[in-house]
Amino acid sequence: MDKWKDIRPNRLVREVSPYLLQHAYNPVNWYPWCEEAFEKARNENKLVIVSIGYSSCHWCHVMGNESFSDASVAKIMNERYVCIKVDREERPDVDQIYMNAVQIITRRGGWPLNCFTLPDGRPIYGGTYFPKDHWISILESLNETWQAEPEKVLQVADELTQGIVSTEIIKKKVDGSSINLKETLEENIQSCKRQLDFKTGGTGGAPKFPMSGLLKFLLTLGHHSQKKELKEFVFLTLGKIASGGIYDHVGGGFFRYSVDDKWFVPHFEKMLYDNAQLVELYSLAYRTNPNPLYQRIVEETLKFVERNLLTPDGVFYSGLDADTAGLEGGYYTWTKSEVDQVLGADSELFNAAYGVTPTGNWEQTNIIYQSLTTSQLSTLFNLPIEEVKLHLRSSLSLLNDARKKRIPPLVDDKVITSWNALMIKALVSAYQTFNNKKYLKSAQNAAIYLLTQHQSNDNSLLRVSCKGKTYGNGLLDDYAYTIDALLNLFEVTRNDFWLDSAENLLKKAQLLFADKETEMFYYTPEKTGLIVRKMELMDGVMPSASAIMVKNLYKLGLFNQNAEYTKQAQQILTNVAEQLRYGHVFVYEWANQLLYSILPVAEVKGKENFNEIFLKIQSDSIYPKLKIQKSNSIPENFLLCIGNTCQSPTNEYQDVTKWINAIKYEYY
Repeated sequence: MDKWKDIRPNRLVREVSPYLLQHAYNPVNWYPWCEEAFEKARNENKLVIVSIGYSSCHWCHVMGNESFSDASVAKIMNERYVCIKVDREERPDVDQIYMNAVQIITRRGGWPLNCFTLPDGRPIYGGTYFPKDHWISILESLNETWQAEPEKVLQVADELTQGIVSTEIIKKKVDGSSINLKETLEENIQSCKRQLDFKTGGTGGAPKFPMSGLLKFLLTLGHHSQKKELKEFVFLTLGKIASGGIYDHVGGGFFRYSVDDKWFVPHFEKMLYDNAQLVELYSLAYRTNPNPLYQRIVEETLKFVERNLLTPDGVFYSGLDADTAGLEGGYYTWTKSEVDQVLGADSELFNAAYGVTPTGNWEQTNIIYQSLTTSQLSTLFNLPIEEVKLHLRSSLSLLNDARKKRIPPLVDDKVITSWNALMIKALVSAYQTFNNKKYLKSAQNAAIYLLTQHQSNDNSLLRVSCKGKTYGNGLLDDYAYTIDALLNLFEVTRNDFWLDSAENLLKKAQLLFADKETEMFYYTPEKTGLIVRKMELMDGVMPSASAIMVKNLYKLGLFNQNAEYTKQAQQILTNVAEQLRYGHVFVYEWANQLLYSILPVAEVKGKENFNEIFLKIQSDSIYPKLKIQKSNSIPENFLLCIGNTCQSPTNEYQDVTKWINAIKYEYY
């Protein structure tokens, strides 16, 4: 096998995606996603295997090692099928369609995603991870059915495709005259609350994903409503996440999710989009609850991002692999003897603090998590709390130094437009909260890179850059998230460059993605060669791009006094209102935009040196509908108008912050 590997790469060797390159020496005759593969399938009347994953996915590696590296399995695949490998991060539009198919078939999804299709790309069967024997059985039985009873396979394809076509699509414009958006929001909140875990935080059951966008919505809602229990729920969740194994206590940063219901055992990949959204969330939470833990988490996570994901060009790589040398989590876990050897006399305190045991707390090794509080440790070891903290900080630093000597996890070196936009937004939020100018500079550098390297002369965006190549048509999330990030930069700098750049991208997005009949946005441009053109209506670990476009329309309508943008935003919300009533936790960003539409504009007018003061107002508030204007005609330093009502002029910015924080949506 090794000798074969040295001399027989497949077509993927010409790609730049780390995930595709991981499979470049498989004996499977992989194609990248391309028309050539489907043409071959049509000419030879073969079914197609579309196998989708990403470089940091543990179970993708498992199936790759078990099946795709096996010559006997590859022989069946090569002789009877045309085989396509897809990096889901490069082509989420492809992933969206075939994930939809697999969810219809199995009622679940995930990666690796393996979907069998007709030569025209329509799916007929699929699933996620298959053990080797099961995979061989499927390969043989599906091919036999295709050869013996093709009409049955064609019927399945018709039914599945119809199912895909009918989901996540809005086909007609809805008349909003009979829709009460406040009632819609109330019903959504009730459906959402039923899925929350008020004991350990997050959503109920396992696995547990942080769902940062959901928590951000609940934080804003709890702060600007009578529903204080929602804000307390967010604080509970943030504390549980920060103390659990899902957070890397040694090196900073968050893993993707926990496989249990207590945030303890992580799935060990670290993704840019998770860390970006959690930095933003902890930054926002600090403004309403200045817990030093939140600031520490933000600082440690941004140090991790800078150390491990920052490129020489000032943008950010996609993520870190879950596996190291074939072992899941091997870089991050410790035996007790390893900890003892590094820490010496301090190991007893550390082991008690972070749950390290001789037999291991997970698969004969130890996940580092906070098992006791500093107060409990102080009592147990008869030490002052500050001394406990000092010892633990020193121990974590020593373990981090020791860990650096291990083989590190592989970095996925793709620079993805939408994910970088999330990090830009996170850095802006951290700057607003903590006034660290380094964060703002980093955000601006990354934004300039995207606008110069990922944007074409006609204002269209490219999705990915990797190994010197910039490629892939931008999808709606690339536009939506980038516009959102640019508007955030405008809000903190008052530099019209960011505002103008955002509006240019919005106009381009309108041309590429807007549906003139419904005013909705498709996820893909018009001509993609895919079997169906879909919208993105559900929120997941990242918010729906369509919902973020509503936010962008509202904000640009507010900042540029453009009523057409506001009208379109309102129409899109009206179109999806019925789905939002009972959408539970999977329409959180849409619910956030419902809240935005109900809340009044809070317009702050101020005199000289206003930008500096406005940053202080931002650092103490999370109000989403804030507009500022410099004015020397007001009698005092500040004037706040909420909707059509102005407060008394004041010289104290703290008064403005207090009034803004007192706004409750129930009153409007």
